[in-house]
Amino acid sequence: MAQDRSLRCLPTLEMAADALLQAGVACRGFIRDKKRTYQGVRLYSGQKELRQDLLYLLVRPETDFPVDTYAYVSTEDIPGEGDHLYCPGCSVDLLLDLLLNYFSSCQEAQFRIDQLVFRGAGLQELCALGETLLGNPVCIHDDWFIMTAMSPGITDVMTPEYVAPSAKGFVPRAIVEDFKHDSDYLETYAHREARIWQGTDGAPSSLYVNLWDGNIYRGRLLVIRQVRDFRRQDFLLAELLGQRAMSLLERQDLGQYQSMDGIVYKLLAGDLADPADLSRLLRTLQWDLDDRFFCVRLRAQEISEVSLLDHALHSELFQTFPGSYILLADREHCLILDMTREAVSPAQLRHRLAPLCRDYCLYAGISSPAAGLRDLYLAYRQAEAALERAFQLRSEKWILFFSDCAMDYLLNSVAPPLQPRHLVAPGLLALVEHDREKGTQYFETLRAYLLHERDIPSTSQALIIHRTTLLYRLKKIQPLLGADLEDPWQRLYLTLSLYILERQESAPPR
Repeated sequence: MAQDRSLRCLPTLEMAADALLQAGVACRGFIRDKKRTYQGVRLYSGQKELRQDLLYLLVRPETDFPVDTYAYVSTEDIPGEGDHLYCPGCSVDLLLDLLLNYFSSCQEAQFRIDQLVFRGAGLQELCALGETLLGNPVCIHDDWFIMTAMSPGITDVMTPEYVAPSAKGFVPRAIVEDFKHDSDYLETYAHREARIWQGTDGAPSSLYVNLWDGNIYRGRLLVIRQVRDFRRQDFLLAELLGQRAMSLLERQDLGQYQSMDGIVYKLLAGDLADPADLSRLLRTLQWDLDDRFFCVRLRAQEISEVSLLDHALHSELFQTFPGSYILLADREHCLILDMTREAVSPAQLRHRLAPLCRDYCLYAGISSPAAGLRDLYLAYRQAEAALERAFQLRSEKWILFFSDCAMDYLLNSVAPPLQPRHLVAPGLLALVEHDREKGTQYFETLRAYLLHERDIPSTSQALIIHRTTLLYRLKKIQPLLGADLEDPWQRLYLTLSLYILERQESAPPR
């Protein structure tokens, strides 16, 4: 679709032929230039000044009309090299009346569309008018399959399972499932004119027009075949609606308007959002400033060039977490979930994410709850740390909470020259050395004793030794350790040292 110039609802000769056929007039055509459009129809009566953008109705076969140069319609078989229609058995008066009415209807359609745009109507009104003109439901979705506007008939296409209970609508799941893993669908992003996507397995076919902002894909206008089959004129009307939709979107972006993504990015960066923008964000999402929030960051386990999966995942995240806000940057999704509004526990959050991580092969990092929107930037950093840890482990744990790796984050934050190995309690290293020289098991004994919180029976059971043997070993360990096990702070230091040693042992070789 050529969106760098203003489209007009001017029909081609094929569209005029379709209109005549729909009116019950037999019609045959000789058409070589299928893209040429015409502004109207004129009755030829010997005019000297003729125009290439007009369609001429010929009355008599012996006319002097230049049939090899200009387009014409006739009720008699008048051969010529110019594009023309032959309508046998139809009266001239009826043919003229039908053609005049058809061209008038095209002008009326454009007038109604432009009137909406010029008076500043919204996309919703544009879709409603589109359904009236096209005879099928019309919707507009953005570049993540999230519905930005829809005509009333869309509800007949979408059953409740397709529409999440939120202010946002979604492209029918049957359509998304039909193409989200289809490599042919990627080709549809290159088109600039109206095309047909043929649905399979029960998914309805749709007439689509990509919305382009220069070379940037902004979304798509869909006409879903629900009431009647598509006609040639529908392609032109859909392109006209798509171009006018872009005009409305561009108008919304003028001035100092801050997009919702822009507001959220400011919050995630720890910057102070404009009070008016913040108020608009809270009002739109039905959030409160003091709500508690989870921040989830998701990324594919392996780098992939198939961006279509990102689009499909974005849509599924919105449907799984309808009260959330989702951003995508650098092939990473960021989900912000209001846990106060949604009443989602950490276990429920993990349960909902699990099938998505499995189906799309993702790692997910989840923050601790943020106590208010102003602490969202901290949750964003926590989710990043958890996600990075998941990539480091490359284990079966595809979903990590920050609480699962907070100790790793703390140790990784230690600045040189105090590397983690410099932080280990020297008494533990003395036990390791003693075990190596004497063949004792003092290190493992102390480890079990600390991890079982100094409970003698459970420690003995874990080590499979007698209580007396455990007490004997602890008596021998004390002087080598050089630490008071009755002091809770020294015990904490020893436990952290154990964690550091085990972390170093399990670290992959560099």
